[in-house]
Amino acid sequence: MSRWNVDSETRRAGRVRRMAALSAVLLAILVLRLFYLQVIATGGYLSLSRDNRFRERRILAPRGLILDRRGRILAENQAACEATLAVRVPERNPEILPILAGILGTDSAAIAGHCARGAEEGLPRVILHRDLSKEQILVLEERLPALPGLRLEDWARRSYPQGPLAAHLLGYVGEVDEDELAPAGLGPRRYRLGDDIGRAGVEKVYEPLLRGHDGKELFLVNARGAALETVELLPPSAGNRLYLTLDLTLTACLDSALAFWGAGAGVVMDARTGELLAAASRPAFDPNDLIGGIDPDLWRSLREDPARPLFNRVTQATYSPGSTFKPLVALAALEEGVVAENTLLRPCTGGLRLGRRFFRCWDPAGHGRLAVVQAIAQSCDVYFYQAGEQLGIDRMARVARRFGLGAVCGLDLAAEARGLVPDSQWYDRRFGRGRWTSGNVWNVAIGQGELLVSCLQMARVYTALGNGGFLPVPRLRHHVEDEHGEVLIPFSPSRGERARADAAALRLVRAGLEEVLHGEDGTARGSQLASLRTAGKTGTVQNPHGPEHAWFCGYAPADEPEIAVALIVEHGEHGSDIAPIFRELVNVWFGLGETPLRRGPRPPEDAPEATP
Repeated sequence: MSRWNVDSETRRAGRVRRMAALSAVLLAILVLRLFYLQVIATGGYLSLSRDNRFRERRILAPRGLILDRRGRILAENQAACEATLAVRVPERNPEILPILAGILGTDSAAIAGHCARGAEEGLPRVILHRDLSKEQILVLEERLPALPGLRLEDWARRSYPQGPLAAHLLGYVGEVDEDELAPAGLGPRRYRLGDDIGRAGVEKVYEPLLRGHDGKELFLVNARGAALETVELLPPSAGNRLYLTLDLTLTACLDSALAFWGAGAGVVMDARTGELLAAASRPAFDPNDLIGGIDPDLWRSLREDPARPLFNRVTQATYSPGSTFKPLVALAALEEGVVAENTLLRPCTGGLRLGRRFFRCWDPAGHGRLAVVQAIAQSCDVYFYQAGEQLGIDRMARVARRFGLGAVCGLDLAAEARGLVPDSQWYDRRFGRGRWTSGNVWNVAIGQGELLVSCLQMARVYTALGNGGFLPVPRLRHHVEDEHGEVLIPFSPSRGERARADAAALRLVRAGLEEVLHGEDGTARGSQLASLRTAGKTGTVQNPHGPEHAWFCGYAPADEPEIAVALIVEHGEHGSDIAPIFRELVNVWFGLGETPLRRGPRPPEDAPEATP
């Protein structure tokens, strides 16, 4: 055999060996791939196969009810129908967008944008409309076969059967927005785009208790995606029932009275526990109007209304307390030895001169010489100018802070104002050392000037004056039950603190407050009850923007108080004019059945801050 033939055979054998090796490698890769597909990746492909045959639907949990202390409904759920759409529809069937937009009253771009945001969040479907009308439901049901990806689903819509009553306390719910679904927001929790969440008031504070646990339904679908049968059903768990301390009847009485006057706030507090038995802020809004998407025009009108119906005057508004502050000044004067029970200061002749200024008393004829009990009963400004002058601003500030002024009360509701209790350091910062005068002190002594309080704070002050000095932490939550009626969070006694007060001094102050209503010269004597002795104090506050504001604060019964009341009416002019509200609230709570007072001639009343 020639050398050429030997070389040719050698090359041929090498090619055969290389092809055999390549074949072996390809066969090994094929075997490994088959092993991966049939053994290792079986679960994943089974899951994909399962997903092609099954669909999962989330079942929204009903929100927990909110009830008053007697179980009467303040917030509930009503059956509603929503339209949801698969997020891929705008890509696959863009021709249905104008049809949906026309029926739902929106535009195609908005629907497409909503679906795009839902796809970015990894959602299979998005909510197009939360509360379809009957006409919209009928039209959509009729055209449903021609609208692929659209689904109509029932859900529980939030409802407030009492309308504006206690709206500032209850708050309202709104849809979760995109920012809240961000990683730092509510994303890891149970919320999805379009879900409801508490936006204000009790709905917001107690959101974790009121929101239930969603259920789910796993169902079999055919090749066209139509549901065939339910494979697995996990029912939703409704939110918990929240019982508030409010009494619906008493709250309605208070709200009606404030609505008559126009603007103001009121609080009725249990003088033993701090429970809010009633609270109202006027003007108010209807939380039903803010559910399921707020109409832009309505929201704008609420925000721009000069009467500020969204503003909670119970906790957020601050006013000068006027003469309702005088009992604290009297208490400090007695405790510090500035006056005693029978001390008579300079007589009131209608006012008192300080330098070139003349500080008036509300009665131009004057009150003459008064001791502390009658000074409170008749609200003599001249008496308290002198008591305040001798006490000084710092001692008045200390007694005010002892009774909780200048600090939040701790109510289980967001956004509570602190108010302002000025002292010498505050005045030095504000006006400069030596640039403020006794005139500032005199004004604070009658509850005017820079002193600011909230209605809630004053209810707490009179609670403490009536019960001997205990300052409870006010609260709205009474107890919490699950959907089956089992108590999860029981009612418990209120926390609080003891406001240090001399017993003898407090006894005299309380005697003066009782004389306000039952004394012959009391400023609210026209609002006394025949069957129950009560105590309280009228007040009038100068208002640079119009008629004076009116205050009334008190408690009942006078000897062992069960309730304390604080009322502020903007532009009410005189505290004696609104004292009948206090009378009626006591009448309703204790079931006395006495005839309501008719408005008549205005009784004598203390005047606002004196002017030169």
